[in-house]
Amino acid sequence: MRLIPEWNNHTNCLIAWPCNQDLYGTQLHQARIEIANLANHISEEEEVYVYCNKIDYKECYEIISNKNISIFEANLDDSWMRDIAPIFFRDGKNLSAAEFNYNGYGKYPNFNNDNQISKYICNQFNIKSVEVDMVLEGGAITYDDNSNLFTTESVLLNPNRKNLSKNYINQTLIDLFDLKNIVWLPGGLDEDDTDGHIDNIFAPIGNNKYLLASSKLEDKKNYNILKKNKKALEQFFLSQNINAEIIQVPLPSEIVIENKRLVASYINFYFSKKSIFIPKFNVKEDEEVYDIFKSLFIDKNIKMIETKNINYGGGNIHCVTMNVPKI
Repeated sequence: MRLIPEWNNHTNCLIAWPCNQDLYGTQLHQARIEIANLANHISEEEEVYVYCNKIDYKECYEIISNKNISIFEANLDDSWMRDIAPIFFRDGKNLSAAEFNYNGYGKYPNFNNDNQISKYICNQFNIKSVEVDMVLEGGAITYDDNSNLFTTESVLLNPNRKNLSKNYINQTLIDLFDLKNIVWLPGGLDEDDTDGHIDNIFAPIGNNKYLLASSKLEDKKNYNILKKNKKALEQFFLSQNINAEIIQVPLPSEIVIENKRLVASYINFYFSKKSIFIPKFNVKEDEEVYDIFKSLFIDKNIKMIETKNINYGGGNIHCVTMNVPKI
């Protein structure tokens, strides 16, 4: 059983329609427009499935306005598809999935609907699945093509996830996904509502290349934790004799909407067959980051998508999407 890197080909992209009024507040409608724009862009390259609550179906259909996108009614509490979808993996010649528990990051009371979405999706695609007795969100892990899985201590070891010991987590994931190593980074971005998901700070991109978020010294909290993460990665690669290249990607300048400082990162992007979809924040770092990605992915289109209203709700492009691998 093997995890499948995100840069491999996909059969589908799964997206959940924003619905949590408490999180999005007055930005909900604009977040939906941004989700529709993202879905329409991705649908030019792969089949897109959008899931929404029954009450939102008509509006979802009208805003997306794309007959090539399939819209399905499903009971949702929130829009973070990356966290509530199953984790897909290769089992021989077949695509299988792991259904982990989801508990609203241990802080939000309404999560029961989202905790059933992975089963709904597995049934819909007729994918064999295994239930895993562990709280784990998809945004809490990432993995390369060398059987290494990366995560943060601040999430999976957080008491609010109510997981067992670190040894239990290690052994469960190693056995399930036939991993060589699990690499624990200390933590994620400051004020990240998820307690520090790794998909805001770190992403393998193949060929022993890895993207790592970086910040300026004046952003002390993020600077310090990102420095610790870099050191942990360097020590791991050195211990495994892996000639890895760590490419640092700056965080965007401070972005504030309605007096709320966004927890924003360019690392929160989506691979597709022909393109890389990256958040656009309309700040000075946009151009620098575009050039970094263009130099790394010379055979792909680099598309920067406006997503600040999605980000207001707590996540970004990677958080609201889940790729179904093609095998």
